[in-house]
Amino acid sequence: MTSQLNVLIVDDDPLIREMMIDILEFEGYRLRTARNGEEALQVLLGEERYVVFLDLMMPVMDGSTLCRRLAAQPELRRRHRIILMSAMDRLAGASPLQADGLMPKPFSVEDVLQALAPFHSLSP
Repeated sequence: MTSQLNVLIVDDDPLIREMMIDILEFEGYRLRTARNGEEALQVLLGEERYVVFLDLMMPVMDGSTLCRRLAAQPELRRRHRIILMSAMDRLAGASPLQADGLMPKPFSVEDVLQALAPFHSLSP
């Protein structure tokens, strides 16, 4: 399967990033990675649209702060779709962040692919 979706994986844990890369490269997604919200913001300021797998707990800039920064710039927020990923107890408090999806950690291949399924109609 080849997808036209651009996916940004934002997580400070290199093992999580590598697992996500392995899953999504196999499925044909175009990928970028970032280690924290600050690096992610630099990617998201560009012209491309992304579906973003965003960890909530990271150094430098966490996922909650990145969501608030994007919400403050409506043109950015409309361009990108955010899937928050974290332990279930942290995801329970994520509703004010206006995420487009949630994915618990740990995750399976099916969890990742199901999280992306609603976004396949988006243009790159």
